[in-house]
Amino acid sequence: MGKNYLIPACISLLFISLCAKGQTPTTALAQLKNARMKPGYATDTNSVVLLNTLAEKYFYQNPDSALLLAKEALQLSKNQHFDKGTASAQNNIARSYYILGSYFPSLSASDEAMAISQKIGFKKGIGASYNNKGLIYLAQDRMHDAIPEFEKSLTYAEMLKDSTRIAGNNFNIGLCYDEIKQFDKAFIHLKKGKAIAEKIKDWHTIQMILNRMGETYYHSSNYPLALKHYTLALNYKPYQDNWEKSFAYSGLGQTYYAMDRYREAVTNTEKGLALSLSLKAGWDIQRAYNILAKSYAATGDYKNAYTSEANSKRYADSLFTEAKEIEINYRHLQEKKAENLKLLKENQINKQSIDLNRLLIALVSLFALSMVIILFVIVRSIKHKSALNKELMASNAAIALQKEEISSQREALVAINQTKDQVFSVIGHDLRSPFASILQALELIRYGDLDEDEQHTVFEDFYKQVTLVTGMINNLLVWANSQQMGGKLSLEEIDLVAMVNEVLSVFGFFSKNKSQQVLHTVTAPIRIQADPGHVRIILQNVVGNAIKFTPQNGIIEVFYTEAPGMHAVHIKDNGVGMSAEKLDKLFKVTGKAISEQGTDKEAGTGLGLMLIKQFTEENGGRMEVNSQPSMGSEFIIYFKACQA
Repeated sequence: MGKNYLIPACISLLFISLCAKGQTPTTALAQLKNARMKPGYATDTNSVVLLNTLAEKYFYQNPDSALLLAKEALQLSKNQHFDKGTASAQNNIARSYYILGSYFPSLSASDEAMAISQKIGFKKGIGASYNNKGLIYLAQDRMHDAIPEFEKSLTYAEMLKDSTRIAGNNFNIGLCYDEIKQFDKAFIHLKKGKAIAEKIKDWHTIQMILNRMGETYYHSSNYPLALKHYTLALNYKPYQDNWEKSFAYSGLGQTYYAMDRYREAVTNTEKGLALSLSLKAGWDIQRAYNILAKSYAATGDYKNAYTSEANSKRYADSLFTEAKEIEINYRHLQEKKAENLKLLKENQINKQSIDLNRLLIALVSLFALSMVIILFVIVRSIKHKSALNKELMASNAAIALQKEEISSQREALVAINQTKDQVFSVIGHDLRSPFASILQALELIRYGDLDEDEQHTVFEDFYKQVTLVTGMINNLLVWANSQQMGGKLSLEEIDLVAMVNEVLSVFGFFSKNKSQQVLHTVTAPIRIQADPGHVRIILQNVVGNAIKFTPQNGIIEVFYTEAPGMHAVHIKDNGVGMSAEKLDKLFKVTGKAISEQGTDKEAGTGLGLMLIKQFTEENGGRMEVNSQPSMGSEFIIYFKACQA
């Protein structure tokens, strides 16, 4: 099924276990406020317990607040030498980072909690640490690694007779077995979890398990039982959750499609889609559109099938950045795992050294009656230690040299990776719009909806577009190759007006689709001194963003001004504009924090503006931005003028 249901399901289980404890966050917060006003707050272990309790209350509602509270609990518990409080705080930090999607620090905190809990025999802390690790591996789609962690957590939950955690762990194990297609094992754990949840009246977990059983029956091609369990989840009276209902409706849709009952597939999936859209659940929306595309096509409704397929691709593209972040976190986890193995080996060596020292002490005590033998053993031991020290010093020197070499290689690799990411970002950003327009032209031709005159016009535009895109690809590849080879700027005399015309031609089809007017005003030839590859990329980014954030029938103006020793190109639109807060972040932040969808839901990476600012400055220019919300934006890019 992918991650569209795994992570939300596991976070929901965390929330269920916390709500079962009875106390509300507001009550606990009031207690904390009163406690902080009392003398001895920092030295009272009850303060640590209260902070950890409040952190657990805020996991699902506000994970950032939960993280701050857990870190405060960690600091107090360390100062108090309160090991149980420290272990609980580390586990709470691990959970908070997990919910926030920061898996690498989550794993580090889990390891710390595990070490302390094992040292003091804190079973609840050990079980929670194993559960945290299992959740991290599950989020990375590493089911074979997740299952052993959940099984260990289940063992400790059974020791403590914690029914809520027992039900949750059985659900997680069943989910993992379903994803790796071991359906018999999946049903065993799902049924166990359901039986325990029924005993403690954990209605939400029961509804989740019914949905997962329906999914497992679907994966094992037992469609009648899949329909039964999706329907049970949908009509489960003790508890109703729109997220679960959305999943159940889409589950019914995919099952009816597999049974060739396409009309019922469409009806149920449309209901699931409506709920997913209201929840803004991206993964579930993409899943529903995918099912609808196949179902509409099977009923002969190709118009809706095409629309659903386009929406599915659009949501899949918008989720690309999140998938990339998960991949990066997976690499961090692999590095952390290697570090843990290294520490484990070092601990084994230290244990062997301790055992050896104990043996020497026993031998010295045994032969203490004989002074000659004692002196002989001491002398021999001193010589042996001296030799070991010399070897150790030599080893340390070698290790220091290796560490220096590794550090140098790491810096080189980081620089190479940054260049690679920069190159891929530029190519992906600049080719997306031209290829989108080419794809639209191909789809018009493919479905045969054009008469002969329209076909001739489309073919002419298509030829021009392909010619321009071919030139753009060649230029981008030459620039990308120079970046990969560590190339420097290639300053040339450039006809700025001609290059602007070239870029506007590439985006012409795209702006035409949005019925936008592009007004290019030229009063005189303009020649600048810059790197052609950089200038082209700068113009493509800014023009592409202007089209992206300008609505249907909008206006985009391109004109030129002069400054001492500089020529400036102005790209102005009457689009959505930006707030002062957004302007402040514009050239400082990348990724989700800055990226937004365009007026037609066009996706972005949030990397382009950082790059064009860098390119502009490298060419001795500068960039200014004027913008107001709903009034549009104006980008002014200054380049060095050619010397006469």
